[in-house]
Amino acid sequence: MSKSPAVSCVENGSPAPRRLSGAEAIVIIVIVGVAAVLVTLAGLPMGPVLQLLTGAGLVAVLLVGLLTAGPLRAVRGVLGALLSPTV
Repeated sequence: MSKSPAVSCVENGSPAPRRLSGAEAIVIIVIVGVAAVLVTLAGLPMGPVLQLLTGAGLVAVLLVGLLTAGPLRAVRGVLGALLSPTV
């Protein structure tokens, strides 16, 4: 008896994607809210706010990668992105 295509894709051993927890979702909502407040109420231009969010995101990815002892290749990639000169 042959396997159906649906069964073969389920049995490949790849883990299911993890959903955000409530705390993670709240942090993301607060960050987006603070960015919106900086643009609308504080009158900051969109460029510096996006740079601030990008920098905070890169630092967060680096810290999570280091704290969870993620793959060394991923940490090297983030470090390379942080340290590479921008053109």
